[in-house]
Formats: sequence, structure tokens, C-alpha cells
Amino acid sequence: MLAIALALLAQGEVQFKTSWPDGLKEAKAAQGKLAVLVFLTPDRRDCKRFADEALKHDAVVAALNRHVAVKVNPLGTDDENKLWQEQGQPMPPATIVFAPDGQKLTVILTGSGKYYAEALDAAGPAYFHKIIPAREALAKDPNQPDKLAMLGEAYLALDNSAESSNNYKAAVELMLKKGDKSGALELLKGQMAAYYGKKWYVHARACCRNVLELDPSNGTKLCPQAAWVLGMADCAEGKWQDCISGLSAACDRFKDSDILDKMMFTLGSAHMYAKEKEKAIAVFEKIMAKFPDSETAKLAETQANKLRSK
Repeated sequence: MLAIALALLAQGEVQFKTSWPDGLKEAKAAQGKLAVLVFLTPDRRDCKRFADEALKHDAVVAALNRHVAVKVNPLGTDDENKLWQEQGQPMPPATIVFAPDGQKLTVILTGSGKYYAEALDAAGPAYFHKIIPAREALAKDPNQPDKLAMLGEAYLALDNSAESSNNYKAAVELMLKKGDKSGALELLKGQMAAYYGKKWYVHARACCRNVLELDPSNGTKLCPQAAWVLGMADCAEGKWQDCISGLSAACDRFKDSDILDKMMFTLGSAHMYAKEKEKAIAVFEKIMAKFPDSETAKLAETQANKLRSK
């Protein structure tokens, strides 16, 4: 009967609440429910599209109705506007997912109905199956790197890069304190791959630096990617000269790496954004000569031609 009721509910509409304090109270009293705060401004074009498309998607309706969802108009009452300001004034439509105790877990911006539903569906298991058990275990014994890694994984699923990286870092530090260098490198390998996939270059800094420090001989073959990601982190923050310095050394050190073309392309791009036109062209030309017929060479040729035409 419960399955039938949930199926019928999924075909209907989202059962939105209008009071955030009451929504938090209900989520806290319920078992296995999160509090979901949805900011929507009725007259905004993107909000209308979100309401007409994503909020009519069966998977989204089902995902929101599994939790306690509260809809707030930032331009509505004074209380609604105050709540929106307290949450950093996210541009509607925006969704913030909270634990029952009011802790902010993740922010979901607009996307396809499928993406939105998947993000919501990941939140519950991450919190109830990973965060809560890990916290309970760490409260009894804080010297458990696997539980800290579990928190890193949970916040990774929640797209919370800051919390994820903090917990991974703590897990690695504890592993090294226990003398488990191989375990630390294995954990860093998984973290770096996941962060690269999400383009979390800046928050991957500690991870990449640890890889380079722990494996100076590059026995793991992870160092070229670690150096490349650090270069992309510098680019993401507009630190062009830091990128140029780091990747110049890395391209020389890891000249036999199978990602050398990508490292060189990022280096050329850093020269370009640093307005070092001739140096950028020189790097792009080296890519074209060393890696002919590769996709990177084609991109390098396009960039070089653009620079020459300026």
C-alpha cells in the first residue's frame, strides 16, 4: 500500500510547505527526512521554466516528496526575504538541502529534471547512511581515518567541496600519523580522480600536494596528474605566473607522461591569459609538432591562429 501511495504521489504535485520553521520541525520529528528549501520568484523567467519543467518531472516530484520541502518567494513577505538574505541571497531558482538539525548539506542550482532528482536522491543516503554513522563512530573514537574518509565521500556526493576536502585531508593526516603511507596514497588517488571529474581543482590542492610529497619518485604514476591539477587550480584563481612556474617544471620533470600534451596546453593557456602572446604561441606550436593529429594539437592550432590574428 505504501508503494502504491508513493507512486500516486509521484504522479501528482510537490507537497510544498510554506513555513520554514515548521518544515524544519517536521523534518526533525520525522524518520529519514531532510528539509529542502526551494527559492522561487513567480515572475522570474528561469523560475517559471523551473516550475513548468523540473517541478513537473515525476522523479523530481517523488524526490521532493520523500523529504519536507518548503517553497519560499524571496520577494514575498518580510520573513521570506529575511530567510533568503540569511542564506546568502542565492539566485532563484535555487534549492538548499538541510539536515533535520538545520545543518546546510548542499545547494542544488537549476538543471534538468533528471539531474535535479539525482542530486536530491543522493542527499538522503549521504547524510543518513554515511554522515550520521561516521559522526557517531568518531564521537566514540576520533582516531578512525576510514570514518573521516567516509565523511569525505559523503560530502563529495553532496557536492560540498569544502567539507569533503577538509575530511579527506584529516583522514590522510591520520593515516600518515599511523604510518599507513600506502593507504594514504590509495585514498588520495580516489579523491584526486573524483575531484578531477567534478572540476574541483582548487579544493584538490591539498590532495595533489600530498601526492607529490609522498611519492617523489612517481611510483604511483599519479604525480603528473597532480601537477596538472595544481596548474588548473592556479588558472581557476587567475594565478597565471604560479601556473606557468609550476607547469613549466612539471612538463620537464614528467616529459614521458601520457598527459604531457594536456599539461602543455594548460601551460600555453596560462601564458596566453598572462598576455605573453609569443610564449603562448611557442608552447602551442610545440604541442602541434610533438603530438600531431591529436585532439590537443588541433586545439593548440586553433589557439595559436587566434593569437597570431590579434
